[in-house]
Amino acid sequence: MSLKPMWTLGLAVALFAAPALAQQQDVVIERGTGQGLPPPPPLPPPPPAPPMMVALPPSANGIPPQVAEKLGLSKELVQKVQDLTFDANEQLISLEADMKRAQLALDKLLRSPNPADSAVMQQVEVVGRAELAVRKNRIGLMLQIKRLLGPDTWQKLEAEMGDMRREIRIMRHGPLDEQGPRPPEPRR
Repeated sequence: MSLKPMWTLGLAVALFAAPALAQQQDVVIERGTGQGLPPPPPLPPPPPAPPMMVALPPSANGIPPQVAEKLGLSKELVQKVQDLTFDANEQLISLEADMKRAQLALDKLLRSPNPADSAVMQQVEVVGRAELAVRKNRIGLMLQIKRLLGPDTWQKLEAEMGDMRREIRIMRHGPLDEQGPRPPEPRR
């Protein structure tokens, strides 16, 4: 056998075996761009996460304690609001489940090869009624709390909660600019 085929065979074995050997021995083989240029520089680190503020309780638990304290609300009143909230949220579980089932049925109808117009429109009505029931639950809770607190306290509560909502929005999405909210930056 001549030297040239053996040399070519040896080179082929070395080229195909090198990556496998590197994986077994935790060796990194760097490859350039193939044009004599150095590899591109590494990506810069991602921007730091926004500073976390004091964790705020979710609105589903009624009036946050720091807001109740700031407004001087009695513990009994805060407890009544919390009870109303828990009751409404318990009802909301089944209402949202019904709404999701109705939306799923509509999606299923729309994805069928030849959906019947009447069946689709009927299911749209079912979805609308389910969405309305969820909305009525939320608005009903708000009206009960508003009646319980009275107009003056409700107005103060709205002002305080508005500030908290803006803080939460800024923590999640960044500050507003003149054109409106900025979209969140993509993560790398």
